[in-house]
Amino acid sequence: MTASHAKRLPPSGLQVILGDSAAGTFQHAFHPSDQLVVERDVLSCGPTPRCDDIAAWCEARRKFWNGVVAPGVPKPVAADFAFISERARFQAADQITIWTATGASEQLFVSHVVHRADEMGIDSGRLRLLQFETVQGNAERVIGTGELDEVEMHAHPQAVPFSAAMLRGYRDAWTAITSPDPEILQSFAPTHPDASPWLRQAIQLLLHRFPDKQSGLPWWDLKLLAEAHAHGPRAARVIGYTISHNWDQGDPVGDSFLFARLLRLGDKSLPSPLLEISGNHRNMRETDVVLTSFGLDVLEGRVSTYPRNPIEDWAAGVYLSSAAGSIWFSDDGKLVRP
Repeated sequence: MTASHAKRLPPSGLQVILGDSAAGTFQHAFHPSDQLVVERDVLSCGPTPRCDDIAAWCEARRKFWNGVVAPGVPKPVAADFAFISERARFQAADQITIWTATGASEQLFVSHVVHRADEMGIDSGRLRLLQFETVQGNAERVIGTGELDEVEMHAHPQAVPFSAAMLRGYRDAWTAITSPDPEILQSFAPTHPDASPWLRQAIQLLLHRFPDKQSGLPWWDLKLLAEAHAHGPRAARVIGYTISHNWDQGDPVGDSFLFARLLRLGDKSLPSPLLEISGNHRNMRETDVVLTSFGLDVLEGRVSTYPRNPIEDWAAGVYLSSAAGSIWFSDDGKLVRP
């Protein structure tokens, strides 16, 4: 190992990281560590409603993941929500270091840790941020800590205390992503010029969860439709291309989330499905998707899926319902009423 990649030990105290992939690399790099806490809830996917307590929050998130996790994969339980299962360790730690990267899911994870630390009465002076933006010898940004190998994790940047501006940004981000008012989400970036640019970008990317004014589809749904047309019919192939062609957006959402969105597009209960789905709907590798004529019209901009198809969905903390008359559309990056 070269001097430029000299091994660094983790900072002292508790280490918090997002996802099993990053956690596995951490354990290989630093040997089994009883100071590691793994959070598995990816907040860039699904609803993030404002909740009165953490139990209600975990139930809302568990309900969402139960609807998208593939059969045969263990469903989330209390132990998967680190802020419940590891509460005592958080409160006892002299120092808590948050390992993160630049992508939307990672930045929302930091906001979540800061919020739960506040909720548990943990002094913010005990928090540290260890953020990978690039790695040595590579100018490309690190979107997720799960991308890192052992050498790169060993050469981690220094952990830094949270400044007042950093804390304000991450705390206000939590308010924005859990608010039922979309204006708070939309106004975050312009009203927080001192916040991390990666955090501002993460909040802006959540505006993709609102349906587009022209097509009536959220951003990821429209990308899935395009890849189904270009690379179908096998669903796994469609999802693979959707992820790879859009990775540089900084908004990794995962194959289970995209498969669930793909199935929604072909739901036979819709007045006008956009996809015809065949095969084993419980396994993306055994599922085929083909655009319907209506789906092709939507993809090519001739019609909108709304109002022919109703909207019942979540965009961060905002519940969208055409039946209830609570709909917002994204119009060139700005949220508008129908």
